[in-house]
Amino acid sequence: MDTSITVFALDDHPIVLDGLSAMFIGNTSVNLAATFNHSHALLDKLKIEQPNVLLLDITLPELSGIEVCKILTEEYPRLSVLMLSAKTDEYTITESIKAGAKGFLPKNAPKDEIEKAIKRVQAGKMYFGEGINDTIFKGYVKNLTTYPKNLPSMALSEREKEIIKLFADGLLYKEIADRLSISIKTVEAHKAKIMKKIEAKSTAALVKYAIKEGITSLD
Repeated sequence: MDTSITVFALDDHPIVLDGLSAMFIGNTSVNLAATFNHSHALLDKLKIEQPNVLLLDITLPELSGIEVCKILTEEYPRLSVLMLSAKTDEYTITESIKAGAKGFLPKNAPKDEIEKAIKRVQAGKMYFGEGINDTIFKGYVKNLTTYPKNLPSMALSEREKEIIKLFADGLLYKEIADRLSISIKTVEAHKAKIMKKIEAKSTAALVKYAIKEGITSLD
């Protein structure tokens, strides 16, 4: 029985796709099953076959990687998207997280780290390269004033802390509902209440809050 992780890759630079293909030749853990240089070709293929993980570039000639990620998050919620991009600024990383990406790596990441990231996001967790972590950290430090200064994490119930951690770990509504043996509507209600309490307007802000309060980490 084949237990390898099936991966697709989308990048408009053939040299990048060739490099990824060469990187995983003979790898028994990761199977780079298909590569694409146009987003519409990928979307057509996904109607027939879905991988476990998609390696996705940001800058593409048709739809941007962030736009593709939004589409895939809605249509294929079980597909884990790992951004692999030369653009590693705070805005790009934050927008990728908002779009549903489970991880983000710079294109110069070594093979071992790319493989590690693939395995982590396939397992439902999030993964960010060391430099990406630094960018996210600087971003949330800059925006600490977004949150009430007198609101400690104790303002959240233990169940709310549990749910915020699962969202920060990248789990979807249904996965959280299954994990906690509650309904999806209950998860939605908890998240809405949490975001109102901490004055967060997006899942990315929720993740920043969870890191700031020590509820979760990016390790």
